[in-house]
This record gives sequence, structure tokens and C-alpha cells, in this order.
Amino acid sequence: MLVVARKNLLSERTRLAISVGGVTLSVFLIGLLLSLYRGWDQKVGGYVEEVPADLWLASEGATDFIQAGSVLPGNLRPTLERLPEVRSASPLIVRPLNMTRRGDALSDAFDVQLVGYDPEAKLGGPLEVVRGKSPPGPDEVVIDEELSSRYDVQIGDELLSGSRSLIVSGISSRGDFIFTQVAYTTLETAEEFLKLNSHQRTFYLLKLKDPGDRDNLSRRIRLAAPGLLLLSGGEFADETRDRLIRNILPILIVVLIVAFIVGLAVAGLTIYTATVEKSREYGILKAEGFTNLFLYQVVFAQSLVTAALGFALGAGLTLLVAPFAQDLVPQFVVFIRWQDVLGIAAATLLMALLAAYIPVRRLAAIDPVTVFKG
Repeated sequence: MLVVARKNLLSERTRLAISVGGVTLSVFLIGLLLSLYRGWDQKVGGYVEEVPADLWLASEGATDFIQAGSVLPGNLRPTLERLPEVRSASPLIVRPLNMTRRGDALSDAFDVQLVGYDPEAKLGGPLEVVRGKSPPGPDEVVIDEELSSRYDVQIGDELLSGSRSLIVSGISSRGDFIFTQVAYTTLETAEEFLKLNSHQRTFYLLKLKDPGDRDNLSRRIRLAAPGLLLLSGGEFADETRDRLIRNILPILIVVLIVAFIVGLAVAGLTIYTATVEKSREYGILKAEGFTNLFLYQVVFAQSLVTAALGFALGAGLTLLVAPFAQDLVPQFVVFIRWQDVLGIAAATLLMALLAAYIPVRRLAAIDPVTVFKG
């Protein structure tokens, strides 16, 4: 069986190359898009998850960190810290901004998620400072290293938003949301820069005396202030990921389906053509007593070999190209999981089985008597 399959595949090397190329392209596209999705899923919301707080307190209706559609009173902190479950409450001011570096054109503007935090509480500020100083001083800001790399913003540069400005005093890591980056300043600077009064906050970060008291605290807050919402860092990060990725996910799914269909169509067409061209040989094998099952196995073996070669080349191409793509396009963040590789292998196997289905039906219709006529 394998000898016959190998002979059929190698008899038309160009056709074999086209078939393997189609599967390779399909596997490459599927692998690249899946790794892109995983990379975005890992990056977006990472800061929210890593902030060492037990709970995020927001106003009801707030959906995510990026939109920052929460408004809370600035005098809520003492009330929260009097609750028996709460160890500390740290306020945050969060606003999405469009900023430029002084001297750059308006077309070079970039999106920033400006976070005003309390340096003494040490919650909500930079997760890790890689250069410069932190906490920032008055009229100073600490930016994320991805923002620094993408827009060549360095320590000492002045960032503008309208007529207001902040001086970059430090560079931190792990504040990248792919399409925007977190920049940190003190509460006082944020109030002045955003022209807010001291009675307005966006979120409160809560540390509990016992993390198991979350349910008790939630019930207490629901009864006392129904307009408030408590979320863990993981829950809030999921909401943020959903906001950024949900509009892109349908496009990714469509492209994944198209990639699968392309691989299936190319492999199926080439195997079907090879089967039709060798109908006489298959008829002779039938006449000599070979069963349909044997012939089916030959076709499936051809399809599986084609799929295996395409999977190996496509997976290798994904591993090779993905890091270069990430270097060229910062938003192209990839993360390759072995579970996804196994999933792509299963999809390739399904592709091979479906590609062999129509040729197998063609074999079943071959009449061995007709090959000796004429």
C-alpha cells in the first residue's frame, strides 16, 4: 500500500509540490493567526492582572480598564478602610489620552492610558521600573518600555496633550495593552493635568485582610451602595481583553476558515486529479483481486503524507517567521502554545481525510472490466 502511494506521489513531483504547498500555506496562516490571538490575549490586560490588589472597585456599568468609564467619589477611601474586611484602599485616576512628544508632528501622536496613583500606597503604579526613577515627581510621568521603543520616547522628553505637558522621568515594563500603553503619574499631577477636582476617582484598589472575605464584602457594599461593582484582577482583565479583541475575533475566525478551505481545496484537487489519471491502473489492480479497501488505503496514505509534509513545513515556517514579524510590527505580538500546535495538527489530519473523500468515491465507481475494453 505505502509503496503504491509513494510511487503515485513521486510520479508527478510538481503536483506533489503544489499539494504540499497548499497545505503548508494553510498551516502557516492558521498557526500565525492563532499565535497572534494568543499573544494579544496574553498582553492585553496583563497589567490589570498583575497589580497586587485583591479587588478592583468601580462604578456600576464600568466594563473595562481601557474605556475607564467609572466615576467614584474621592472621599470614599476612609469609608472603605473602615470596613472590617478591608486592609487598605488605594485610589486610581485613569484616563485614555492622545499625546505627542514635543517637536513631533500631530500625525506622530500615540494613545496612552494615563494612570494617576498614590505612591505611598504602592498599588497601581509601575510594576517594574527598568530605567530612570519612580515614583515620578510633580509634572513627571513614567512610561512603558513598549511606548518608548515604538515612538522613540526617552527619559527627559516632554509629552504634550493639548496645552498641557509632562516630563518623562522613568521607563517601566509590563504595561503594554498592544494598542495603547500605560503611563504613570501621581494623583496630584493627574488631577492638575486632567483638570479634575479631588472629589473624583476612577477606581479603588482594595487589599483585604483575608482574600476569602470577598463575598462578605461584596454583600456589604451591595447593600450600602448598590451603584458599586467589585471585580478581581482576573475578571477585570478578562473584561478588558473582551473589549479590545471581540471586534477582531470574527475577522480572525473568518481568515482561519478560509485558510483551512484553501488547504483542503488544493490538496483535494491534486489528489483527485491524480486518482482520475490513474483510473486504469486502479482498475487493473481491482481486476487482479485487490479490494476497494486496499485502494482506499492507498489514497488515504497519499493524502496523509501530503498533509504531514505540509504540516511540518507550515509549522516550521510559523516558528521562523513569527519572531521576525514581531520585530517589524510591534503590535504583532505572538505566543505559540503546544496545545495550539496539537490543534493545528488535528485540523491538518481532518483536512487530509476530507481531501481523500471524493477520490475514494471515484475509486468505488471504477469497473475493472472497462479497463480491458478497446
